[in-house]
Amino acid sequence: MHRKALDELAHRAEGRGGVLGVVVQSANGEYASVNADRAFTAASLIKLPVMLALLDGVEAGRWSLDDRLPVRDRVGGAGILRDLADVADLSVRDLVTLMIVISDNTAANLLIDRIGAPAVADWCGRHGLRATVLERRMMDAEARARGAENRTSPADMAKLLDGLVRGTLLGPAMTAFALDVLARQQVRDRLPRYLPAGLRIAHKTGELDGLRHDVGIIFTNAPIIVAALTENADEADDLIAESARRAVQSQPLFRSL
Repeated sequence: MHRKALDELAHRAEGRGGVLGVVVQSANGEYASVNADRAFTAASLIKLPVMLALLDGVEAGRWSLDDRLPVRDRVGGAGILRDLADVADLSVRDLVTLMIVISDNTAANLLIDRIGAPAVADWCGRHGLRATVLERRMMDAEARARGAENRTSPADMAKLLDGLVRGTLLGPAMTAFALDVLARQQVRDRLPRYLPAGLRIAHKTGELDGLRHDVGIIFTNAPIIVAALTENADEADDLIAESARRAVQSQPLFRSL
């Protein structure tokens, strides 16, 4: 994929002071980026390193996917647990699924509390995610008011996804579990929007006021990673979707897209 294609999309984002950061890379060595190292407010993308730090701990024997956690301190925003008053506890496995598939904020907080923010920081540090920081739980307005914010960059998200799809971050069982959960993501209005029906994509979205993100692995003949983050960009969903379409167009089988 040519950098020019991403520059054009980034220019569109800048129309009213917006920003688009994108990294596109494929298993065959193609790479293009714009604003790759810019730190963005992570929104729900921070749930990706939370998941991987947790699965790393599962492999190390520190906890288990079968552990059951009491459902408490329900918070608003994305998710369903806030509305399920009769659910007393859930397995870590189901909480991970809820955190990723429907971006449940209560599930994310329960998992953050289970492993601890230092475990996430340690995992990010060990894997070279220099711009990725977990500073607060989900929907913590008081922490945000103090200036505490979760952050990441397109380059960090691409590095995380590349390690996941190559199997260098986790063993086979946990890698398969993580990719399966990401492939069941229910928000489909960004990276998948212009892709052919049936094309597998494992991805995670994020959004807050003025922010729209989507990062994922598109399983073409050579898996393609697209990490697209936006801030204050008009038509952000379309810019992200176009990033994915243009990335896939670089593959011979999909040039008619």
